[in-house]
Amino acid sequence: MTLRKRLLWLFAPLLLLTLLIVYVLSERILLVRFDREDRNRLLVQAEQLRSLIGHSLQRNMALSRSYAWWDDSYRYLLDGEPADFGQRNLDPTQLANLDFDFMVFLDRDGRVVTEQWAQPNLLDLLPIGQERPRSPDSLRADILARSRTIGSLAHANDAAHQLGQLLLIQGVPLLLVSHAVSNSQGSADPVGTLLAGHFLDGQRVENLQSQVDGVLRLLPAGEEERTWRYLDTTQHAADLQIQISPRRLLDAQRQQVELLFRDVRGQPQLRLQITKPRLLYQQGREAIRYFLAIALLVAFSAMLLVYLGLEFWVLRRVQRLHQEVSGIGRDARLPRLSDLGEDELGRLSSALNRMLERLEQSEARDRAILDSIQDGYFEIDASGKILKVNRALEQFLGYPNDHMIGRSFEEVLSAEEVERARKQFAQARQERGSDNDSGTTTFAAPFKRHDGSLAYFETRFSMLENAQGRFAGYRGILRDISDQVAYQNQLLDLAYRDPLTGLNNRKAFSEQLNVALEQARQQCSPLALLYLDLDRFKEVNDRFGHDAGDALLIAIAERLRNSLRQPDRLYRLGGDEFTLLMPDATVESAQKLAERLLSALAEPFELAGIIVDFVTPSIGIALYPQHAQEAEALIKAADNAMYQAKQERNRACLYDATTQMLLN
Repeated sequence: MTLRKRLLWLFAPLLLLTLLIVYVLSERILLVRFDREDRNRLLVQAEQLRSLIGHSLQRNMALSRSYAWWDDSYRYLLDGEPADFGQRNLDPTQLANLDFDFMVFLDRDGRVVTEQWAQPNLLDLLPIGQERPRSPDSLRADILARSRTIGSLAHANDAAHQLGQLLLIQGVPLLLVSHAVSNSQGSADPVGTLLAGHFLDGQRVENLQSQVDGVLRLLPAGEEERTWRYLDTTQHAADLQIQISPRRLLDAQRQQVELLFRDVRGQPQLRLQITKPRLLYQQGREAIRYFLAIALLVAFSAMLLVYLGLEFWVLRRVQRLHQEVSGIGRDARLPRLSDLGEDELGRLSSALNRMLERLEQSEARDRAILDSIQDGYFEIDASGKILKVNRALEQFLGYPNDHMIGRSFEEVLSAEEVERARKQFAQARQERGSDNDSGTTTFAAPFKRHDGSLAYFETRFSMLENAQGRFAGYRGILRDISDQVAYQNQLLDLAYRDPLTGLNNRKAFSEQLNVALEQARQQCSPLALLYLDLDRFKEVNDRFGHDAGDALLIAIAERLRNSLRQPDRLYRLGGDEFTLLMPDATVESAQKLAERLLSALAEPFELAGIIVDFVTPSIGIALYPQHAQEAEALIKAADNAMYQAKQERNRACLYDATTQMLLN
């Protein structure tokens, strides 16, 4: 890690930690206060909505009382006088001025005496939930029925009996009030009930919305929540039972609260939902972000000024010193450092210059010793790059002076040997310090010369360690063994090669057959063995001599080799016997190959003016695992098939394992 990065990792985490602490404290202290104030504002709106509903009910109850405690109303319900009471006092215009949608007078038994309804337009109503008003008449009937159910008509002997409710009837919300009918002083026994109210249609809901700072929605009652608390409604004359829900946070921008209205029996009727933006919370977050952005800008500006001071006064001098030290060892003469100031860095440069003088003298002695030895010497680093070579190694590989320095060792190895060399290096590193570690590892392989030719070298290498005892690379000696390898290859070729035809011999066939069978077992694949014998070959030797016979064998081997895609799997066992291994073969592919070989040997042979046209091949075919599982059994099966073919000559036969007969 560079010094710049170290400084960055020193200052940046401290700066980020400081900003994080400031952010967390602002979240925990400031934003909590802002959020609490938003909550209070939402509850204020809920209280205001409750007051609006309560005041509306109080107003309606006061108006209904003025009609209920009126001598004309009392006499009308008591004696039926005056007869035109309904026409004079319940006309639609007067009803609209009172902001009532209906007014109904009922006697003591709850029968309608007179009434006035402003026929509602069902399209103007705001039904809530799934239920919808079926017709004005059915809506009127349900209102009267609900009034009886909740006790609006049960005035008994109490002339002051009145009731105000917010109900949901056929999905339509309405404010319903009732009052016992008595004389103007309210001293007479009640003679009936006055029932009045109005629907919360679109216009009235819009008026409510305009007085509430938030989005107002009317919803069905739903299920009761245990966490909802009851509000105090004693200041209102209406018998309202109202519950308020805990505040819900919809997201970072919105909050919500609901009011649940119940009737006088405690049955839930509908909910009024208020959704209000969290303005203070949002403004607080924006202010905190702005503050953090300014603080971050200031902190980074200060950090930049500190960095520039370090850059010009310290880092650039350290970088120049590093570059000069990094260049040491690349030239014949070690350089000297230029920073000779009076501070700590200058004194360090002077000390390094004195060390370089001593090191240069030591390097000169080492170079003279390495150049005097006849074997090649090399050093490579942990990544495989060549650090040092001597003159002998450059001469072995034909490279100019210092041409190999800095290159990868893989460039001087043949492509087939690179992976093996990597494994050797890795294995030597893993065994370093173990009980079976001898200190050096031997590796022999062909190396590429500068002109592209290959030469065999034997390498003995050991590991390099730095001053801390850690692995730093490899060093070793390179010795030319090209002559030894050529001699060994020649001996190997004599052992596995037929000297006459150049084909693989019987020994090679025996070893490679076992290898091919093992591969076939591991891969679960078939293997075909073709056994070929020449008919009437003895006549060639008897009539034309052994030289002609040898020439014929060479010509036959050449034709067979040219007919195969893998000629290295063709073998001469001796005399006029040949074999062929065919991996991944089927019966059909083996027979096609045999036919191709028969066709290749069908043409007459011309040998130094002698025409030989009577020698024909006979081929026996056996397959693993169909005909045999082991090498000896497979050879025997192919040999038996070949003898069956020789009965008719110039044909190929497949071994039949069931009948022990050889079929064409």
